Amino acid sequence: MDANSETPLLTLQAPAKVNLRLEVLNRREDGYHDLHMLMAPVSLCDTLRLRPLPEPGRIQVTLAGAAAAVAPGADNLCHGAARFYFAETGVQGGVAVELTKRVPAGAGLGGGSSDAAATVLGLERLYGRQLSAAARRRAAFAVGADVPFFFARAPAWVGGIGEVVEPVPELEAVWMVLVFPGVFLSTPKVFSLLRRRLTTPRRPPTIAQFNFRGLVAGLYNDLQAPALEVEPAVGVALDALSAAGAAGQLMSGSGSTVFGLFADVGKARAAADEVSRHPQAAAWQIEVVHTLAPGAFPFPAA
Repeated sequence: MDANSETPLLTLQAPAKVNLRLEVLNRREDGYHDLHMLMAPVSLCDTLRLRPLPEPGRIQVTLAGAAAAVAPGADNLCHGAARFYFAETGVQGGVAVELTKRVPAGAGLGGGSSDAAATVLGLERLYGRQLSAAARRRAAFAVGADVPFFFARAPAWVGGIGEVVEPVPELEAVWMVLVFPGVFLSTPKVFSLLRRRLTTPRRPPTIAQFNFRGLVAGLYNDLQAPALEVEPAVGVALDALSAAGAAGQLMSGSGSTVFGLFADVGKARAAADEVSRHPQAAAWQIEVVHTLAPGAFPFPAA
């Protein structure tokens, strides 16, 4: 982007998320599945730089640094999010977005949806006009399923395909180690391997307390078993976290990133060091992160 002191520049951090619980319910008539999930934003973030453009409808998305598997230009979710914002609000303007990725793409961490939500929230700041509540829900279908979750800016129970969001402000901050094993999973393929009847009545959520002990006890992901069939590397990473002392470990979303929960930052850092010595760790991205408090993002970059 051209440096121009007369044009406002907004720099934001867009966080990843993890699924502390993911239950697949029924298959819908529109082909999607209804889900019941407890999701939490974490401190691994992408960086977005937004600058308004005077030409109505002009949207530019560029990538800074290494961004393997991330689409530039009109194929990027930031582009779709900006297009959605201008169409829904009627704002006559444009935007240039420069995206620096740290959250691995297509890894079950919602990085693309977070970038999209941050783009909209940034445009709301730049142009002073907000999406309606209904438009925020529609974004799950029009932009990305996890976008409404990131609009809520808090840990939340999430239902439908992602459009039903109920914040959980009382969720206790927890430390974890993320391991992206360097492989990508096809979400449709993972879903296709679910062998149980999706119409079977589901048990109620087992997470009764949103503290460390309750979260560890309630870790659950219906998609983990089929993902392990598709990609053994997921199981290798889960085993590495268990061996490093995680109180509990789970795959996030439809994979392939896994995470382990730890009682404090010291234990998380020691575990990350141990995991980094695994024979396959050279191909892994390993991050020590913590969950974010409600309202903490997208926040200005330091």
